[in-house]
Amino acid sequence: MSNIIRNPKNGYNLRSVEIPPGSRILYISGQTATDDNGHTPPDAETQADVVYGKVVQSLKDAGMDVTDVVKTNLYMVNPGDIGAIYKAGQKHFRGHTQAGTLVYVKGLARPEVLLELEAVAAKKP
Repeated sequence: MSNIIRNPKNGYNLRSVEIPPGSRILYISGQTATDDNGHTPPDAETQADVVYGKVVQSLKDAGMDVTDVVKTNLYMVNPGDIGAIYKAGQKHFRGHTQAGTLVYVKGLARPEVLLELEAVAAKKP
């Protein structure tokens, strides 16, 4: 693993991640499931799968992998969609854990967008 992980036992699965000096850092802006033609799948399960897939592709494009992800911010409209998010996260991140924040919001950039995912990755050269 390329990152130092600290995990104090205070009720969090992973409270903090320390990035080693000299690491390359990649910031992935908020990804939604809206495609280049403006189409967004109607259901949270498909949206989550597309969103996590976009993050994985961004990592690959930068020569990184999901194990380099140190932080995610997930914004969701419907609390009931958490199962779909969890399923997509397990599929694409293969059980990798990182520091993360989950925020429920009233709406996102477009009314049909149900979730948006940002990520930060770091890799030692």
